[in-house]
Amino acid sequence: MSRLGKTEKTIFTVAVIALLLFSYFLYDDSLLFPKNGNSQMDLIGSVATSQNDVRRKNLDTFSWLPANREDQIFDNDSIYTGERSEAQIRLQDGTVIRISPNSLITLNMKNGQMMLDLRYGNLVGDINKGTALKIKSGEKEFNLDGSGKIEFKKSHSGNVDLRLLSGNLNYQDKKERKILEKSQPVAVSQQGMKPLVKPTVELLTANNSVFVRENPDEAMAFAWRGQGNIAHFEMEVSPTANFDHVAVLKDTKEGKTDVVEPLEPGPYFWRVKAYDKNGTVGFSEVRQMTLAHLDVPVITTPVSDARFQMEVETDDPALLSISTEVRWTAGPLLKTYHWQVSRDEQFTAIVKEGNSAMQNILTPRLASGTYWVRVSGSTIDKKNSAWSASVPFTVQVTAKKEPVPERPELIAKDIKFRLPRPEERRPASEMAPKLEWKPVSKTRGYRVQVSKDLSFQAPQTYDVPDTATMWSQVEKGQHYYRVYAISPKGQLSPPSDIGNIAVEDMRPILTVPQLMEPFNNMSIFLQTQQEPFIWLEWKKVAGATGYTVEVSNTEDFSKILYTSTLQNNRFLIKSKIPLGKIYWRVRAEAQGDTPSDWANKREFTVYHQKNETFVK
Repeated sequence: MSRLGKTEKTIFTVAVIALLLFSYFLYDDSLLFPKNGNSQMDLIGSVATSQNDVRRKNLDTFSWLPANREDQIFDNDSIYTGERSEAQIRLQDGTVIRISPNSLITLNMKNGQMMLDLRYGNLVGDINKGTALKIKSGEKEFNLDGSGKIEFKKSHSGNVDLRLLSGNLNYQDKKERKILEKSQPVAVSQQGMKPLVKPTVELLTANNSVFVRENPDEAMAFAWRGQGNIAHFEMEVSPTANFDHVAVLKDTKEGKTDVVEPLEPGPYFWRVKAYDKNGTVGFSEVRQMTLAHLDVPVITTPVSDARFQMEVETDDPALLSISTEVRWTAGPLLKTYHWQVSRDEQFTAIVKEGNSAMQNILTPRLASGTYWVRVSGSTIDKKNSAWSASVPFTVQVTAKKEPVPERPELIAKDIKFRLPRPEERRPASEMAPKLEWKPVSKTRGYRVQVSKDLSFQAPQTYDVPDTATMWSQVEKGQHYYRVYAISPKGQLSPPSDIGNIAVEDMRPILTVPQLMEPFNNMSIFLQTQQEPFIWLEWKKVAGATGYTVEVSNTEDFSKILYTSTLQNNRFLIKSKIPLGKIYWRVRAEAQGDTPSDWANKREFTVYHQKNETFVK
């Protein structure tokens, strides 16, 4: 960009000066229209005091000028006061008019009498004795006379309120003349002058009420009663008593409202303003209230996904269960609590629920599985909090395994025993082998097994309470035995070492007779069944004094047809016998001694001459 030439610089400078000059004229036209050179209007007073933003304007000017102390006031001048600003105007007759903040007034002389045209705002006037003052409100005019101090208040609705502060004053419009009472303000409107009856508000919601919110936007109900020609109400909630900060403002035509706006917990102040149709406002008293949020309980025990494992000494599956403690914290507003234990997170399968005045409970006995627990609280006035977060936990209960008893230790592992003769007299303790072992702790008894073979396939079994027993069913030959310890719940210990039992018989042992006739599986044909004459014969046995023979038509000899004990080694069947298979056996006998074992049985089949047979 090329530099400006001398001519351009001159033009630019003049333009800036002109712009600044016209800007100043827009702000202050006193140079164009001098303050004190107003020869068109009569002087009616001056500015006694001016504080902050006070302005005045003549009819001849277009702008508002600062109104300073001692500035002259002319007929039809207007005075304006801004926020937190005041001014005092002293009239020629000594009357002083105090103009409150946020006011606008026009002063003019009419027929030699001062007329105040209060556009809006507040005025306080000191009227001297013998002075008459005319007040204008829109098209309505009225006169004041006497001496005293009076307050004027005019809202944007157009009404003017008069209040006598001191002295004695009369007011008069075209219809009537009355004395202005100090105790009774007057409202001036287009309809005339009437005693000022401000709307009143009686608060119905109690002072120091405590509102407990279960949710941040839960409604808080406020109620009041208004009197007067009320157009609407304004309800204000503020954290400060002077309401310099209004947190909630509700406009309503009813004597109640619900506050749903979110507010922080704590103390608040509230009041209600009632507005009548003329814009007159009446204030209620200021009351306090407290807002509290109803916090949900917080479960501290058990922690999430906790596992409770325990072994229970029981054999009953129904008793495999335990209880667990649940603890939580809660705010001071909650006084009682409701708890639930469920098998599912949605709490559709509730196992148990109950109420508690304490911040802990003991659950019912719970079987193994996963559960969820939650808690809600209630205030004194039955307000319920939301449910706490559900906390899952697992219970694992098992039956306590009883310790396995130690294996018994045999005192004698090799036992030899001689069977006594029948004629021998011995103590009962010597009539059978004695089996002994060392005691084992924590047992209810012992189990003894005696077997003919080391595999113990089909043992004789005895449960005994002591550490010794007599083997009463003694049999000659080689036998084996072992011992188990039995726990109080019936659990067996490992078996002891295997002991030997050798049983000897010192008496002569008779051999088994050898059967001779008839041959085994022989067929016999009879002419008659009355006297069959069938001989049974066997070899003699050394040392035998006799023989016992048994004849049966059943293989197990459960049904005996004939039995006989004889000295010879032959037996004749000569009585009637049934047709079919016949079984027979023999054993040797010796006086005062044990008989021999039975010989292996033989069988034969009997047929009749008519070829009739009986077969089992």
